[in-house]
Amino acid sequence: MALGVVWTGGAWFTGKQLEGRIADMVQQANAQLRSSAPESGLELSYQDYQRGLFSSHLQLVVKPIAGQANGWLAAGQSVVLDEVVDHGPFPLASLKAFNLAPAMASVHTTLVKNDASQALFEIAKGDTPLPSIRALPTAATASRLSSLTPRLR
Repeated sequence: MALGVVWTGGAWFTGKQLEGRIADMVQQANAQLRSSAPESGLELSYQDYQRGLFSSHLQLVVKPIAGQANGWLAAGQSVVLDEVVDHGPFPLASLKAFNLAPAMASVHTTLVKNDASQALFEIAKGDTPLPSIRALPTAATASRLSSLTPRLR
């Protein structure tokens, strides 16, 4: 029973942290996009954030910056990614896959069908194109992984 309380508390805490940081993460992503690909004329935003006890749901939206030309999307178009975030320390999606390693979260991303993504759905013959499931490591795991990464000089 104590393990269940700890797991539930950990999942609630992770969801609360995500809710408080999502705007900052999107702002950082936009800063990175402006510095690495300023000619893209695109920006990222989020909408419909819904926090639950064990998971959260939101949509990430890639759209043209108003008044800037770009070769990716027409004015009024957007690419929408549906994100389901299973909260750690033991995300439900990871447990279902028998992955018992702790993680901050597991994120399941699917492309939303709209006029900008219609061609990808046609190529995929009705299946969801570009599905993605990824685990976000805990700070301790990320620290161990970064120490294994070779240093470039």
